Amino acid sequence: MSWQTYQLTNKPVRIPTRHEIEARRKYAFGYFFDKRGGFTFRDLVEEYAPFLKEVYFPWPGLLSARELDKNIAPLRKKLVDDLKFCRSKGLALDLLVNATCYGDTALTPVQREEYFGHLKELSSFGLMPEIVTTTSPYIATITKKFDASVDRRASVNMRLNSTLAMEYVAETFDSFYICRDLQRDLPTVKMFAEWGEKNGKKICMLANSGCLRNCPWQTFHETLLAHDFRHIQGEIMKLNMPSTLCVGIVQSKQYEEILRASWIRPEDLYRYEPYVSVFKLSTREADRPDLILKAYTSRSFNGDLLLLLDPGFSFLVRPNVFVNKAFPKEWSEGKIAGKCASNCTHCGKCTEVLNLVLKRSPNLPPPPKYSMAPFKPLVIPE
Repeated sequence: MSWQTYQLTNKPVRIPTRHEIEARRKYAFGYFFDKRGGFTFRDLVEEYAPFLKEVYFPWPGLLSARELDKNIAPLRKKLVDDLKFCRSKGLALDLLVNATCYGDTALTPVQREEYFGHLKELSSFGLMPEIVTTTSPYIATITKKFDASVDRRASVNMRLNSTLAMEYVAETFDSFYICRDLQRDLPTVKMFAEWGEKNGKKICMLANSGCLRNCPWQTFHETLLAHDFRHIQGEIMKLNMPSTLCVGIVQSKQYEEILRASWIRPEDLYRYEPYVSVFKLSTREADRPDLILKAYTSRSFNGDLLLLLDPGFSFLVRPNVFVNKAFPKEWSEGKIAGKCASNCTHCGKCTEVLNLVLKRSPNLPPPPKYSMAPFKPLVIPE
């Protein structure tokens, strides 16, 4: 491959070709409304636009996997301005319609007309999305009737864990998020990619999820998220139970479970390049989306790995950190982080790695008092 060069203070500088520039635009960046880590969403798009392929976003008033503020007018105004900015930077727009529960209007004319109304409103701003990511085959079906050019993407929340599962809905969806529980097993990712190439479908991957692998609470948790679960605090305290399984496990200091999750370190992402069209970075709720973008676009991070994950649990692990650079070489080669964690036999490998990466940082405060109880056997009051 030939490189163009130009002179700058007597040093030749490599200028990537257009193909190379497009090849590195593989990241989907999640929209957030408030300032994070000292940066606005637009600040980070401006900085990392050469690496960003898509921005995924909720539309206030349209139910997605996260409940939004009820005062939708100012949210929409800000979102519209920011999405227009993304368009000016060449990013595709991905509308999230990925809730687990849509209530009693699901699969009814009421839902259809409401959804079409939102699409028309986005279109009126010149912001018809190129992609709609959804958990609903119904939403995917009617999206095609509204605009056949839209890429209908199967959400990661559908947990598509086999090529047969994708085959069943191949006529309904155009691209797929691979089930994150499988993605550390590179031969399986390769198999999904081969199926996608054969059937004209894109394979996408969520790179930095901190969720437990094979979490049995996922559907329950996603349903709570869609309906704003702040109201459940009183009941969970009464029952002495966590609202989410992961919080309870981390509070109980079962830190090996963080290692057994599905996240991929920035340094290991190159192994997936041949098979994955889009790397989704979970940033909508993350405290430091700037760190996540910097780490994954540079494919390197010298710091606390938990700051890159969503959820990251760093606030529960303090004053300890997971030193990203301390992971052994065997981790990335799949000998430890591979499919064995799906059916864990507690062989001790993760404990050995934990002893290498878990370090105490004297500059960090201890964990805050958290309102959700740690995980323990439930005692139901009389």
